[in-house]
Amino acid sequence: MLLGDILRRNAKLFPDKTAVVFENKRCSYKELDNRVKKLTNGLRAKGIKKGDRVGILEHPCPQYIELYIAIPKIGAVLTPLNCRLAERELEFIINDAEVKMLIMGEEFVDIVRSIRSDLKTVDSFFCLGESMSDMGAYEDMIEKYSTDAPHVDIQDEDVAVQMYTSGTTGRPKGVLLTHKNLTLMYMSRIIDLKLDQNDVFLSSLPFFHTAAEYALITLYIGGTLVIHSSFDPGRFLDAIEKERVTVTGGVPAMVNFLLQHMEKHPRDYDFSSLRIFAYGAAPMPVALARRTIETFKCDIYQSYGITEASPGVTLLRPEDHVLDGTEEKARRLASCGKEIFNVEVRVVDEEGVDVRPGEVGEIIVRSDSVMKGYWKLPKETAETIRDGWLHTGDMGTVDEEGYIFIVDRRKDMIISGGENIYPREVEEVLYTHPAILEAAVIGVPDEQWGEAVKALVVLREGEKALEQEVIDFCKRNMASYKKPKSVEFVDALPRNPVGKVLKKELREKYWKGYDRRVS
Repeated sequence: MLLGDILRRNAKLFPDKTAVVFENKRCSYKELDNRVKKLTNGLRAKGIKKGDRVGILEHPCPQYIELYIAIPKIGAVLTPLNCRLAERELEFIINDAEVKMLIMGEEFVDIVRSIRSDLKTVDSFFCLGESMSDMGAYEDMIEKYSTDAPHVDIQDEDVAVQMYTSGTTGRPKGVLLTHKNLTLMYMSRIIDLKLDQNDVFLSSLPFFHTAAEYALITLYIGGTLVIHSSFDPGRFLDAIEKERVTVTGGVPAMVNFLLQHMEKHPRDYDFSSLRIFAYGAAPMPVALARRTIETFKCDIYQSYGITEASPGVTLLRPEDHVLDGTEEKARRLASCGKEIFNVEVRVVDEEGVDVRPGEVGEIIVRSDSVMKGYWKLPKETAETIRDGWLHTGDMGTVDEEGYIFIVDRRKDMIISGGENIYPREVEEVLYTHPAILEAAVIGVPDEQWGEAVKALVVLREGEKALEQEVIDFCKRNMASYKKPKSVEFVDALPRNPVGKVLKKELREKYWKGYDRRVS
């Protein structure tokens, strides 16, 4: 199946059924399908053809979903842009992806204007809001065109989405996800979670992440998608009751905020419609998992995945979220479960041999959902996909029953509040500070966010700097969520004989007493 065909069947079977709910407005399957068909003609009329990249910079909204379906439907490639990135970070990705058309929300118009002269390949700009003198209006690509679907020769191995993930070298990499990658992953989720057209899914995660998969899956099965443009605990809980939500999810930090909100604003919450709460993007502390189970009283799933796998790798299923007081069950809550449908997962040593229970190895994945490769990075692609196996860079153990436990990351990536942050990106900014001689960035435990960014800094001789000054400097030069939460000034950084900073040694004192070096 092709990504652009998601609406076709359901527009015939359930034309008047509500497909999307957003800010108290409802759109039926027939209405949504017609808007997408018009949009495909509008995009083609504006010069978008097969293989062209179309960038999107906006918070979750129905138009985002329309673009997610319409762009691949004409053989073009959707390029979601992280709304939280700074101007120069966006500039790099837009130029690297060779974006031809850029579509943005009104909130981002000024940001785009500030870098517009440096965008080398973009030849048209469209705003989702009011028409502007220097930008086209998104609705003009819909209102003027017919619902006759254009015919474009598209194969399931064609790239549908180019999603950027940060790179350990400090430069983001474009992950090429094909129609086959994505639709097979949707089928896996439907089977594993037993989803159907009666489900109502509440989405409050950004669509520039792979979290958008659940929004598309909901429309794939003929369910109803409730979209929140941002996460607000009170609004989220109210929506579960009002819309009779059956399936939802978030990252552990979001779950924590929901529980805190209910403690501060106690009342009789009605979660009787809810049957699935899925969490992922970062491990959940066992104590928080217990509270989640006790509060929502529904099936709980933990999903582990990476963008390069579209993204699903493993699931910790409801039967493993059982509070029977046994030590084995409590320990298993700290795992990320077992492989999902249509995905093969192994934990191997440096020679590629499966590790024995208790031994640490790298988690590797084989599936038709694994990416086609990295955009214009053949060397990095070859290093990541070897002999048909995707090497995740995550280190784990596997127990006697096949449950996988993530214990560390081979790469230095930090996950804070579900956001991936690579230390090298932060270090690159720190090294531009005139007072800083050397810097190393690590992830340290944080009760609220799972992990927090910490910078270890060596100042130049005779120079002075304050912690807040360094944090503010980073905030001005990169996405705010990547900035260090704390800065520690040291005389020197520990290095091995060839001069490499020993980050494991730096992390050790902060993670002392923890069973794993991730949180």
